[in-house]
Amino acid sequence: MSFLKTIQLFVSNNPGLTNKEIAAALPEYALHSVQRAVCRLVMLNRAERKGVRPNFRYYARAPVGPIGPIVPRYPVEKAEVMPEPKQESAPNPAVIAMMDKAKELSDKGLYLRAATVLMEAFNRSKNETMRAKILKERKRCLSMAPRVKNTGDGWCLAGRARNV
Repeated sequence: MSFLKTIQLFVSNNPGLTNKEIAAALPEYALHSVQRAVCRLVMLNRAERKGVRPNFRYYARAPVGPIGPIVPRYPVEKAEVMPEPKQESAPNPAVIAMMDKAKELSDKGLYLRAATVLMEAFNRSKNETMRAKILKERKRCLSMAPRVKNTGDGWCLAGRARNV
């Protein structure tokens, strides 16, 4: 049975409750979800809201209109889906190209840029051994990157560092 149908049956069995009382009576559902469902029932004309602004009470509404013919559902045959393996058998050529690019950048001394390219390669790779290799290389690039040195007598923008 659907969530909305459960709320509708509860309202029909317990008329005159507020949405908080309905939510308190159904602790297995979140308060906000129950309140939203009760309002949705009112919008769908399956429930009626009576009362003044902060204190509405809800009552079930009888279905209106002709009931259509009951059509039996036919069983649907689902094709079995084989889950695709998480690990690639062959390395991704794009990842290999990115690793080569990172190697060229680190040879030029652009270690931070190489680390960025390696992170992109890491995100694209699905092979665990390749990912471990990429992380090791990225760690090496970050350790080789020059540290930013602050000058002692320089001025900085407000909030960045102390002005000495």
